[in-house]
Parts: sequence; structure tokens; C-alpha cells
Amino acid sequence: MNTSNPRRRRVSRSNILSFSEIKVPILDDAVPPIIEGYIPREYLDSDIEVVIEELWPESAPEGSFDVLVVHWRRSGSEGEPLLRRRFNGPIDPAIFPLRIPVDRRYLENDGTVLLSYEVLEQGTLPTSSPTRVLVLDRTPPNNNIAPQVPEFPVSIIDEDYLAENPTVNMRIPFYTGRRAWDRVEYYLSDETPPPERDTPDGFFDFVSETEPLVFPVPGDLFRLYRNGLQYMHIVLRDRSGNPGPRSIQTPVIVDLDPSPSDLQALVVPAMVNGLIDRQDARLGVVGKVLYDNWQEGDHVTVTWGATPLSPQPVTQLPLDVSIPWETLIAQGLGQASGVATYTITRTGGTLPTPPSPPTVIRWNFTVAGQDHGDAPQLLNLDLPAVMVWGEGSMTENLIDIRDQDQRIYASVPLYHRPQDGEKLTLYWGNFPSTAVPVAHYTVDVSKGDAEGSIVEFSDIPWNVITGAGNNDRMPVYYTTSNGVNEQLANFTNVTVAVVPILSLTQVQFPSATADAWINCQTVPPMWDHIPLGIPGNTQLREGDAVLLSWQGYEGFFTGPIDGTEDSLLHFLSAEEAKKGYIFKQDNYEEKIKPIRSDNPASVGSSALVSYEVLRGTRIIGRARERQVKIDQRYSSGRYCGPDEDGEQDSPVNE
Repeated sequence: MNTSNPRRRRVSRSNILSFSEIKVPILDDAVPPIIEGYIPREYLDSDIEVVIEELWPESAPEGSFDVLVVHWRRSGSEGEPLLRRRFNGPIDPAIFPLRIPVDRRYLENDGTVLLSYEVLEQGTLPTSSPTRVLVLDRTPPNNNIAPQVPEFPVSIIDEDYLAENPTVNMRIPFYTGRRAWDRVEYYLSDETPPPERDTPDGFFDFVSETEPLVFPVPGDLFRLYRNGLQYMHIVLRDRSGNPGPRSIQTPVIVDLDPSPSDLQALVVPAMVNGLIDRQDARLGVVGKVLYDNWQEGDHVTVTWGATPLSPQPVTQLPLDVSIPWETLIAQGLGQASGVATYTITRTGGTLPTPPSPPTVIRWNFTVAGQDHGDAPQLLNLDLPAVMVWGEGSMTENLIDIRDQDQRIYASVPLYHRPQDGEKLTLYWGNFPSTAVPVAHYTVDVSKGDAEGSIVEFSDIPWNVITGAGNNDRMPVYYTTSNGVNEQLANFTNVTVAVVPILSLTQVQFPSATADAWINCQTVPPMWDHIPLGIPGNTQLREGDAVLLSWQGYEGFFTGPIDGTEDSLLHFLSAEEAKKGYIFKQDNYEEKIKPIRSDNPASVGSSALVSYEVLRGTRIIGRARERQVKIDQRYSSGRYCGPDEDGEQDSPVNE
């Protein structure tokens, strides 16, 4: 026997509880939601659904049941319910939201529908949800007859008129079947008949059925077309989206200042080879803008693919508009294609010109390996760095003479998601140039290549090691390539000691006599400077540092003179490495003048000069010391100099 108390449940439902409104997803989930209940025309020829989102309150307990009835009422009649279904208690809340199909036959006839649901306890005593009003409408405004032409308020639109009237207020003659939220869509053109277009120049919604049939058109719209005769036609569309046929065109004379016109298609130099890649992005992708009737204050808005850039002033023509990296990749890294256009907005105006003719753009910014935050820059610090190994020295990132005739190679953990055919290319410093690799590796997934797998480049030839020379921080690095774009991994500094230190030619003294004697008759005079020549050598190269040492002595190799020691440094150019370089010791007062002896029996003073060459921080060559005699006295015993130390006697040749 059922012991529930139906009367208590009846009182509870009828006097206290309320049910949620039934949901219509095609209206409620639209963006924005359609709140007036008009079912869009495109849904009227197919099934739709309505939804009860949650179980109603005080649902049937164990031993009882509820009956759900979903009503689809028309014009006050009960009609055929969408659903009548019994639910035995207890009802499982997991079956909600409950989706209820609405067959197309319920949508066949235009009119108003009252949608609700009710729940009957044990088949009696119903409790109802709120009622929703839906509108089914397949008939366009004016009974699908073309409306009469819209009426212009004046026969000529010129600057004087627009100065007083920022909008041109058009009037529509009365039409039948008018309803709230009818929309007028207007199209302006300087052609008749008008070109086929899917998008109107603008629209206006009449919120009520009684407001005047007048709609405003922005005056700047008329600037977008050529002066002379312009034509407007309209299309009426109701709230359900039913469009009527277009009206015939009505003309007006337009006499305005020239507007931007004849917009040329955007020229994208990076598309010269048919594809925009990361190298193009690093160099800078631009679109060139060119049109007629430029005025100061014009602004251009480029739309790149689906991404509009911020407006920027047109300061000259043609104008280069830079396309930032964020815009280049806004629709993904590719490979993909799209179009680029631009519009011009005149200063003080509100409407841009129609878009320029489209320019096809194609891009591929994909890479082999993980991407990085500084893209599109070539250097990717997120890529693993290589490790260099010699099977003679057996030490990471150290190569020395023990590795001669042994295997030398680089290895690296593979990057993120390696793909078949991707190439890793190894470089050894700048030898023989940064454009010439020394080893390679090609990804082969069938051999187990995967992220984190250690792979080995092809062996590095010994002549590469010796050709690049010694270096305590030889930069070794690799690039990845997917056939379109490259990335550069960070450098690994490798210690290289494979080439013996060069024995270089001694310093030369171009101003000295054949027996290495610099005296008062030397040209140039020693108080101007003493030239010190470094001979060229085929083993030297651009960027090598020459460090020259100078020391004055009272005699020959005896009696070093304090304060005369000096060091001169120079970095060789490619030509200087080959042909030589001349240092100038021009510190006469401190480094040359003190080189003299007060001993009357002295046979002469001297300077001892040597030099060494460094590549990076490692010495690659040395020259033996060479001495040069420095005699600053005339045969009379007086010293020579820029002022002859106060002596006015003429010099006497020894």
C-alpha cells in the first residue's frame, strides 16, 4: 500500500515550489542570446531540441511516479504535446539535462508558440513551468515583395550638406507585414546595376512597429565612392532572418572632396619566392601601401589573414607597414595561406574605404625542435648543446694531439618531437667559414630516434681541427632544419690544443740601418716615432692579436732602464695577417728619450723588442727577441732630439 501523502505534495508544489524555464539552445546559446523568441529562419526546416536542465523539485519518491508533459501550444489551442512520459520514483537526477527533440512538423506553420512543461503527481494535480513565447516566421517583410525605393532628403550631397548633417536620413515608404525588430539593410554603389555583394554597407533595426520609417546613413559612406551619380538600394529582413527581395536603385548626386581611391594590392616583398619563412621574419616582413588622393592625416589599417593591425598614419607613399611576429603567427605556424588587404580612413572620418584587392600570402614558420620565447630569432637556447669527444684524449670538450688518427665526433640529445628527414648540421667555430658545416646528422625515426635519444654527428676530420687551430674556447654548435626553417643551438666551448706554437719571424726595424742602428739621422726621426714591423705569415688570420713588448737598456742586454718597458696591442685584419703590420713606438718622452747612458765610454744604448700572437686567449706563435742600437748623440757628444736638448750645434756625421 502506498503510504505517501499526495495532499502534502500537492500543497508543497502548488504553493511553494517553482520549476525552471525550459531551455531552447538555438536561442539561449546564441552569441548574443536571442531574447525575443524568434526562431532563426535557418532552423525552421530541420529538427530542433528543447532542454529541461535539471530534475524538478519534490520529484516522485520510491513507490510513486511523476508524469512529464511538454506542451507546444498554438493560438490558444492545446495542440499535440511534444512529450508525455512517466517517471517512476525515485527519479535519477543523472538523466538531466533532459533533451527533448522537436520534429520538423511542429515548425511547419508560421505563428506564435507557447512552450512549457508540467509535472503530474500520480497522473494528476499538475505543476507547470513558466511559459516561453516562440515565434515561427518564414515570410519576409512586405510579403516577400520588393520594397519601394528609399527616398533621399536632398538631390545633391556636398560638403556644405555634410557639415550640417553628419548622417543622411533616408525614408522608406510604408510596407505591409511590418513587425518589431524589422531590419533595413542598405547598399551604396557608383554602379548600376549594382555589383553582387553579400555584406551591406550598414543596417538599421526598427525596434517597434510604430516608429518612423527613417534610417540614418553615415555621411562618410558617400566619400568611399566616386563623385557623380551614386545609387542606393535596400533589403528588408525580419527578426527571424527572412530577407526580402532588394529594391531598385535610387540615385543621388555626390560632390565631395576627393577621397582615397584606386587602392593598389598590398605588395609583400617577402613573398617574392612564394613563401614567408622565419628568415623573412627576422629581416622584417612589410606590406607596401599605395593609393591615389593621399592627404595628411590618412590612416591605414592592414588586415593580415584574419588579424587586423592597429591603424597607423600614412606619412608617405608608398608606405611600408611592418607586420609583427605576433601577427605573422596569429593563425598558426603553418604551413598555411590567406590574404592580406588594407583600408584607408581619412582624418576626421568614421568609415574606412573598401578593402584593397587581396594579396595572397603563404607562410611556414614551423621548425625542427622545440620553439622558444625569442622567436623568430635564430638562436634557441632551449635546444640541447653538443658534447665533443675525442677517443684519444677521452675528455669531454677537449681535443689535443692525442686525438690525431683517432675518432673525433660530437653528440647531442635529440630535441622535442624529431621528425624523419630533419637535419642537424655541425659547425666548428668559423672554420672554414660560418657557411660551411663540418658534420651532419639526419633524423631517422625507424632507427629509434626520439626526444632525448643521444645521436652522433658524422666524424669531424682532423684537418678541420688543425685548420681552425688552437683555442681554449672554440665555439662548436649546430643548426636544425626541417627543410624550410633553421634554428641555432647554443655554443659549446671546446678546448683545442693540436697545433705547435709557431716560430715567427723577428720584429723588423724599417728606419734602422742595415746593422740595426737608430741614430740622430734616422728617418723618421726617433722623436717622432720608431716603426716596428711585424712580418706577414700565412698561418695568421683576421682577428689574431699581436702583443709587442719593448724594453730600453743602457747597453746591449745590460742595464734595463726602469720606466721604458712597454706593450703594444693590435688585432690583425685579413690583409695585415698576410702582408704584415707596422707598430709605432711614439711615446718619445717616456719610452725612447730615457734610452741613453751617462758613461762616456758606452758604445751605445739599445731596445729589446719581441712579440707574440694570440688567437682568443691562447698563444699560437712567438718571435725571438731582437735588439736595436739606439744612439741619441752626435759625434760631438751632444744629444739630439726635438729641441736638441737645448744644444744649437749643427749635427756632425760620424
